[in-house]
This record gives sequence, structure tokens and C-alpha cells, in this order.
Amino acid sequence: MTTTLQTNTHEKARASSTGFTVVINSFDAATRQGLADDPTLTKLIALLPPDSLLSITDNLTTDDAQIVPTAGTIALRLTDKQGDIVGAVFSTPNSKAKPIVIDPTGYGAIVIGEPNKANEVIAFNDLDDGIDVYSYLMSSDKTIIVSPKKTKQCLKKMVQHWSSGSLVTVPMTLDDKGLINLLAGVKAQALVTVAHIVTMLQHDSYEAILADNDTQLINLQDTAYYPEWRDDPQLNEPMIYSDGRFELYHDGLFFVKYNDDDPANITFKSKSFVCSPIEVIAKTRDTSSGTWGRLLQWRDDDGVLHTWSMPLSLLQGDAREYRKELASQGLNITTNPKQRSYLDTYIQNYPIHKRALCVDKLGWHDKQYILPDRAIGSDGKQLIVYQSANSINSTLTQQGELAQWRDNLCKPLAEQSRFAFSIACAFTGQLLELLEYDGGGFHLLGSSSMGKSLSLKVASSVWGNPDRYVKTWRSTDNALEGTASEHNDSFLPLDEISECDPKIVGKTVYMLANGQGKGRSTTTGHNRIAKTWRIIFLSNGEESLQNFMAQAGQKTNAGIEVRVAHIDADAGKRLKTFDSLVLAETSEAQADRIKELSQAYYGSAGIAWLEHITSDKAATTANARQLVSDFMSQYSDLTAQAHRVAKRFAIVSAAGELATQAGITGWQAGQATTAVMICLDNWLDNYGRDGEHEQRQIIEHIKAFIEQHGSSRFQPCHIHTYQDFEPKTNNRAGYHNYDTGEYYFSTSTFDEVCSPFNKSKVLQVLDEAGFLNVTESDRKTCKVPLPFKKNRQRVYAVKGEILSCETTKSTGTAGTTGTTHTQQGLEPVPSVKTPLGQLGQNSSIC
Repeated sequence: MTTTLQTNTHEKARASSTGFTVVINSFDAATRQGLADDPTLTKLIALLPPDSLLSITDNLTTDDAQIVPTAGTIALRLTDKQGDIVGAVFSTPNSKAKPIVIDPTGYGAIVIGEPNKANEVIAFNDLDDGIDVYSYLMSSDKTIIVSPKKTKQCLKKMVQHWSSGSLVTVPMTLDDKGLINLLAGVKAQALVTVAHIVTMLQHDSYEAILADNDTQLINLQDTAYYPEWRDDPQLNEPMIYSDGRFELYHDGLFFVKYNDDDPANITFKSKSFVCSPIEVIAKTRDTSSGTWGRLLQWRDDDGVLHTWSMPLSLLQGDAREYRKELASQGLNITTNPKQRSYLDTYIQNYPIHKRALCVDKLGWHDKQYILPDRAIGSDGKQLIVYQSANSINSTLTQQGELAQWRDNLCKPLAEQSRFAFSIACAFTGQLLELLEYDGGGFHLLGSSSMGKSLSLKVASSVWGNPDRYVKTWRSTDNALEGTASEHNDSFLPLDEISECDPKIVGKTVYMLANGQGKGRSTTTGHNRIAKTWRIIFLSNGEESLQNFMAQAGQKTNAGIEVRVAHIDADAGKRLKTFDSLVLAETSEAQADRIKELSQAYYGSAGIAWLEHITSDKAATTANARQLVSDFMSQYSDLTAQAHRVAKRFAIVSAAGELATQAGITGWQAGQATTAVMICLDNWLDNYGRDGEHEQRQIIEHIKAFIEQHGSSRFQPCHIHTYQDFEPKTNNRAGYHNYDTGEYYFSTSTFDEVCSPFNKSKVLQVLDEAGFLNVTESDRKTCKVPLPFKKNRQRVYAVKGEILSCETTKSTGTAGTTGTTHTQQGLEPVPSVKTPLGQLGQNSSIC
């Protein structure tokens, strides 16, 4: 145990110090080589001048401490600010014994650096902290002092002594509230930082730390001045109100009353707690000088910083609502009703002159990217903050460093097509505004335990804790509207579509992709501005949208399937979602390892991405446009709808490549593009690249109707009477001509057959595909003889060749890795397949 021996009086200390100095100076300095293996002093040796180390070869006894160091003991001088020896640390290299500290004056310190009165002195009570800080500041005019004993009382004595002649700074974090109280009244300053000073110096200079908005310099002689009114140096007086005043201390906001009947002798009367420390940073308003508010900042009991731009209108209603928001984010508010009401006055009347522009939407605003608690990037004009009636508890959390996320998780997944694609999706939302693209979604489709949810978690690790950042389809469309708005210009992962109501999923997909919420009215009857957004969303499920909606009797149309592109989660390599094994010997073990890594490292990549693209928004835009153009040049044969979806894939590819160029992913150039092309080819295999998807849906719809109903709803038209062995046709839809193979649809029932498609569109598609026999081109009808009818009747004549039509293509693109999907156990129907886009009015698809 470290031992500190002190004299009882200052006079005795001074006398003993003189003799002690003579004794210490009688020994020669030790060599560094002799101390190379000493675990206690090794770090300090490299930083100290040679004469600070003394080798003791004989036994030594002092009057103040009966210490008898043996031969080989090292004495390390303790000097005061004038350079005089005031103590020593005795240590024996390679010994298990703890160092012995002799501090005869009571204020001795281990001094690292030049003991110059003009220097700023930085005080610690931990030797390792002092050494580490000096290693970063050794080229500056800073002097480091370390208390010889790790106690706060000893630190206070040391600071009191040194502050008599120098500016002394004591670094601490907000967790050190007890230390602030202990040093209250000392002529020194507390440097309060969000993280430990050693950690912060690893990334920033000492000057940058001082300039950080989150750093606070507290005059310890006047703790009522905490935190500093950094917006206006003149606002260093408490806020006067009624018969008292507000005083902000390190431990809370108080309403203090004084007895000022005698101006010459003002005395303290009462001190009422209002809440834990909270600052008003700025007055906020929008571009039209409306929606005024206050930018508030406080820390919870864990030291986490919270920021909320609160509309002032909340103070004019039920004040409980805004206090609930503050309390839910960790602000401790008194339960006393009268004292609680003081908070309203404090927030509204706080004398702040700084202004900030408030916006009601996250994401891009000019050259800045707005997050719930901060803005990234700067246009040099003004502070922009997000303001809402509710304080958003941001899910943009961080754990671990970027290098850890990149090297351990992201880089090994470079050639895993589904995972690399998902990660690239996470970077895509920020490019939508730059490329003037509305957004849209992707849907990973596959059986249970395929790895679909894991793909979403890995992608979510770009922005925060995957368990919190991944959202669920298990919400109302109104709730998802709010969620989409909070993810504007960003990435939204939605897990398991089967948890959504199949009756609303179609409308919800339209809403998410189109980027606009419902129109609503205010209580006064005026129209409220609808929420808008641009997002890339990544969904998953065991069923396609088409099958899922069919459960509720609804049918998908081309618009939905264009807005959310389906991708098979199975990579086709018999390893489920994986293309290969890179982190484990089995796909199950690899999935477990990826899950562990995504929960260990997250959030750093997203912030690095925002800092990169906001540093030069114009250059990012130009690079993204070129990457999209290069990608699309390899898919020049696509029709309009397929081209629209491919453009979304191209933007994902561009995002992945830009993040790679920024050093975020750790991938090689082109790896993101390869993964995206594999997924696009998979979609094209199922969707088809040579025709409009709605055309295929319509043809498949009419074909399915004929196959499903057959003779039950189509009466043979080669006879005029029913034979006894022939069943009677009930609910007849039309007739079947066995001679020509044509199916005649009655004009009165065809609307029912076409639903949910428009009849005119169906007739147009059938005609252009060559499946319609037309004699009256203006009506697309044909007059034919029918049983029991004297005259020819007008019908829609659909050719029998439609039953052998193959509407699903499986083609690849040169230079990419396509995936082919063939139904197992079924022999293909022999036919001549002609692309839909090449069919004329009288041509045949089969």
C-alpha cells in the first residue's frame, strides 16, 4: 500500500524538507536501462529529464519517515512549481512491493514538464493519466502535476498550493460531481468534458477540446456560474424573477430568494429545487419567423447529452405534456407544483440572444444534414435544428470504432451478395435528394431461418444498435407514416411483412415509396401540411406481396411490384443467404458470428458517411451521377418499368461504391456493384426484362381464369342443344369453340373477368400480344354464331394459344452473375417464346 507521511506543521515540514533535499541530492541519477523492466516507472522514464531519477546504493533514513530502502532502490524526485525538491517516490525495480511516497510538505506533486509559472498547470490524482496527457501535450507549454496519493483531498491540497501562482486546470467528466463540490471555492478551473480527457486527446487537440460545444470550463470559485453562458459573455448574472432569482448550479436549477431589506446586508432566505441542470442554448424560429421555440440541452443521470428544440406553443397548453417529454429523456423535475411552474418561466424568459433556424423534417437542408440532436455539415450561415412537439430519442447510437466495424464485420461480407447489397442499401437514402429520386424499397423473400432478418440487422449496424434500429411491419399505416418521416433521406429496415395487416399492406407500400402521408385537418378545420419523405426501405418475409395480399382477397398491380422489388434471400449456393463461408465452418455458426459482431460494433459507419458526403455535397452528387450512369449502361435493353427499378438498384450500387471510396466499408472497388448486379439479375429473372410487368400480369390473369373455370363457365358452341351426358353451364362467362380453340367472352361479363384490371387495358394488352381475334377494331370485338342465337353475337374472342403462353423469363446480362430459378418437378410446355415487347397485333406469343 502506498504510504504518505507528513509533518503536523508547516514549519516542521519546511525544516525537514531542507534536510531531505540534501540527502536526496547526495545520490547519482539512475540509468534508463536499469529501469527498463520496472512496471511502475517505465512509462514515466521516457518523459523525465535524467536528473529526476536517483539511484540509492546505501541504506537511507530520514527524520520524517523511518524508511530504509535497500540497495538498488530508485528515488524519483517530487518538485514544487519553483523546481525545489519537496519529496520523493521510492521504488525497487522488478519488485512486488508498492512504491513508497514521502511528502514532507503536505502539498508535494509529481511534476511532469517545465515548472514555469507562466504555464497552464493541469492537475491529476492518477499518475497514468498525467503521463498519458503529457505524452500528447509535451510539445506545448503545459505543466502536468500529479498528486502523490490517489485521494481527492490530497488533490485539493495540491491544487490549492499550485493555484496561488499559476492557472490550474482540473480535467473531469460530468460523472465527477463530487469532485466539483470538493473543489468549490478553490482558485482553479474545472475542465468538464463528455469523455475522459485521455480518450478525447486521442482524436482532438487540447485547443479543439476547449472549443467543443460540449466542453465546459467552470470557475470553481463561483459554481453558480455553472454551466457557462457561452452565447453571451455579459449574461453572467442570475435570472431575476419576481421576488427571487434563478441560479444554475452543477447539481440543478434553483429558485433562490434573498432578504434584501437591508441593502448593506443581503441575507439568504430560501433555495427551491426546480430541476436538474438544463440550458437554453438558443431561440428558434422557421424561415417565415414562425413556430418559435427554445433549444434546450441537458444531461441525464448517465451523463448522456440530450437536445430538444421545444415549440413555445407547448407552454400555452397543458404544461404537463412538455414536462413529460423532458422527464422521459432523463431530466429530473421537482414534484412540488409551485416550484415545477418555475420551469415554464425559466424556459420562456431566459435572456438568450442566439438564434437558430428550426425545421420540421430530418435529413437534408441545403448543405447540412439534420439529425434529431445535431446538424452535420455547415454552410457557414446559421445553426439549424429539428423542432417537434416530441423529443425524439435518437436510435443513432454508437458502440466501438469505425475500424472495428469495418474490419471485423463489413469487410468479410464483401462477397456475400445479399449482405453486401443490404449494407449498401443502408448508405443509399442520403443520395436520393442528390439524384432527385423519390425512393422505394426492396423485399428479401425466403423461408424461415434463411437469414433475412440477419441481413437487416447487419445493414442497421451502419446507423445504430440493430435491435433498436430495425423496425417492424407490425404497425398501423399511421404509425409507419411517422416512422418513415423520422427516417427521411435515410434507410428504413422493416422486419417480417407477415406481421402487417394484409388489408393495408398495399396502401402502406404505396405510401412509403411515394413519400407522402395522409392529408389531415387541424382542430380549426384548416388543412394540415402532410408529412413527406424520401427513403430506401428494406423489407423481408416468407411470402411475396402478391401472395400476402391475396390472403385478404386483394390483388397486386404493377405499381406495387415496381415500388418494392422482390429479391430471393437464398443466394443459390446451398448456404441459405450466404454465398460462401468466411467467418465459420457452417452457415448456422457464421450467422451466429455475424449477429455477435453486429451487436458489438455499430453506429460509427453512418456518422462517418454523413461527415464524408457533407464535406463536399457537390462532389458527392457528381460522383454518384457518374456511378449510376455507368451501372445503367450495362442494362440498356430494359423497358420502362424494369428500367425504373434498375435505377433504384443503380443508386444502391453508387452508395456502396462511394462508401468504399470513403474508406468506410473496407471493400475493394467494384465489389458493391457486383453484389447489386447479382440481386438485380435475380429480380429480372423473376420479373422479366423484355416487357411491361403489367402486361404479363394481365395475360396471366386471363389465362388463369380460363384454366380455373374451363367447361364449368364456358359452354361448348359446336352444338345447339345440351346432350344428356353434358353438364349444364351455370353462371356462364362465355363459350368455347372447339374447332378454333377460341374462348368467347360475353361483353356483359368481361368486366367481372378483368377485375382488378381495367377492361380497356386488358383488351389492349391481349390485342397487342396477338391473343385477341378482332373483326371490329374500334371495339376490339368479334361477331360469331352462338347456340340458340339467330344472328351473330358480339363477343371478345380470346385465342386458345394463351394457355401455352410462358410469361416468366429467365435471362442474364453479359458481364454479371445472374441467377436462374426453375420450378422443380415440372416439365416445361414446349413452345416458341417471343418477347412481349416484340409482339404485334396478329403475332402469337406461343
